[in-house]
Amino acid sequence: MQRGIQLLQTLVLLLLFLLLLPLPLGESTLPSDLMIDHGDRLVEIPTRVEKVYATTELGTFLTYALEPDAILGWNRGLSPELEFAVHSHYRNLPTLGTWDEAYQTTQFETVMGLAPHLIVHYAPKTQRNRELADEIQEKLGITTVLIDNSLSSLPDALRLLGRLLGRELRGQALAAYVENHLQDLAGFQRLQSSYEPIPVHIVSPRPPGYFDELLSLAGMVEMPVWNDRPPLPDLVLIMPHNIADPYKAIERDGHKRIYQIPSFPLNWMEPGSIFSLLGLEWLHSIAYPTTYSGDLRESYCSFMEVFFQLKVTPELLAWTLQRSGISF
Repeated sequence: MQRGIQLLQTLVLLLLFLLLLPLPLGESTLPSDLMIDHGDRLVEIPTRVEKVYATTELGTFLTYALEPDAILGWNRGLSPELEFAVHSHYRNLPTLGTWDEAYQTTQFETVMGLAPHLIVHYAPKTQRNRELADEIQEKLGITTVLIDNSLSSLPDALRLLGRLLGRELRGQALAAYVENHLQDLAGFQRLQSSYEPIPVHIVSPRPPGYFDELLSLAGMVEMPVWNDRPPLPDLVLIMPHNIADPYKAIERDGHKRIYQIPSFPLNWMEPGSIFSLLGLEWLHSIAYPTTYSGDLRESYCSFMEVFFQLKVTPELLAWTLQRSGISF
């Protein structure tokens, strides 16, 4: 009897101990309809999120990868290449415009007529974008969530948006895919840590420093100015469609490692793009062609099928990787 009383007392004490313990870090104490977004903003989440307006093209493609039916339109008219990248059912969606730090072309009447449940502002986690998210929310009267678009935060972005869209399992699966890929690439890069950063020159309308996050992850550094005299950059990377054909002029200056940045469906080196995961592997592939054991062709085909349910044909593979330094 005494032993039974002691056991009961022990159980009561244990229960009290557990109740008094602080909640584990990361476990929210907020009501279910409130959350803190990546900009540390407290936002009220609607009970149903089936229709989304993403303020940027990168955010639209992130949403499309998780739940195509959730997107209400495109930020700009789809080019023939982009039309090929999405299923025919979504090609005729309206053009809704963009609202970010550089552009404000949002078609307000069209957006409001479509009555989105949620607005996704997929952008860098800066004070300016926090203010923009607040401004967008106030202007449209619709909950606006700021989601960090850095490559290192992509798994968190997929999990968060997947949860908001009711596609939590898919969000978890895609996040795990990205994490595994990033871990493999980081593991390879650590093996190269004894080398100096590889100097690269980028022929692009973007300002110096624009590609720094991806270059840093690949163990590279940009040479913003190259006057065609030594020291030469190890690699010259060219943004397609901006200059008719700069290859011959650069080759005349004695440089041979000239590669075109793959850009299907979107530019693989664009900061904040989910395609920058492919861009990082591409940089490893061309910088360390004899030691990097990954197969970019397989990664590209797998990525497009997993994220966009698009089967990459041999013709599409050849077209995407033309002049990219990847032989096939």
